[in-house]
Amino acid sequence: MKYRAVILDVDGVITPFRSAWQRLHAVLGTDGSLNRALYKLGLIDYYEWALYDALLWHGAPKRVVEAYFQTTRGLSALCDVLKEAGVYTIAVSAGVGYTRSLAPCFHFYVVNDLVYSDGAVATVSVSVSDRNKDEVAERIMSLLGVGWDEAVVVGDGEADLSMMRKAALPIAFNPVSEEVARAAKVVIRADSLLPLAKYLKAALRREA
Repeated sequence: MKYRAVILDVDGVITPFRSAWQRLHAVLGTDGSLNRALYKLGLIDYYEWALYDALLWHGAPKRVVEAYFQTTRGLSALCDVLKEAGVYTIAVSAGVGYTRSLAPCFHFYVVNDLVYSDGAVATVSVSVSDRNKDEVAERIMSLLGVGWDEAVVVGDGEADLSMMRKAALPIAFNPVSEEVARAAKVVIRADSLLPLAKYLKAALRREA
């Protein structure tokens, strides 16, 4: 079966930071630990968690929120490999929309977008949670006529497990836990995306 789509997580894979939310808290000097604890205790749902975090950033200038950030080294090489292979490229992230600057590498880029008013943060629009990534990816693949048996998934965390367990080729990139590593057919531990690009170049060519 030829692989026709490659689905990648964003935070911790194509960015060096594990959480775009936590990074933005650090940048803006806010503390989201209470909101996180409430969610983990089941006292609020994911949408409420995202909203409460965004309210901590209310009024923050868009130019600060969306300022340049460092990507994982080797991203351009990975994008070149995916483009050359001619596969559909899909990013599904439960992170924050300032990472959308990476979207040119992908045909589809789904993330939770901050909503701005007069150039400052007002609220958030939630599309992806830590529990629905497979549903989000599946909606896109259905539009493309692609099945899970034709999909490669690259992830690093528990939120990616729902996709990894359905994909024909699940790849764990610097997995955060043994559960994630066990869900993968391939595990790559590296400080750059070059090993992933090299592996995908071979895998996508082999299945062509």
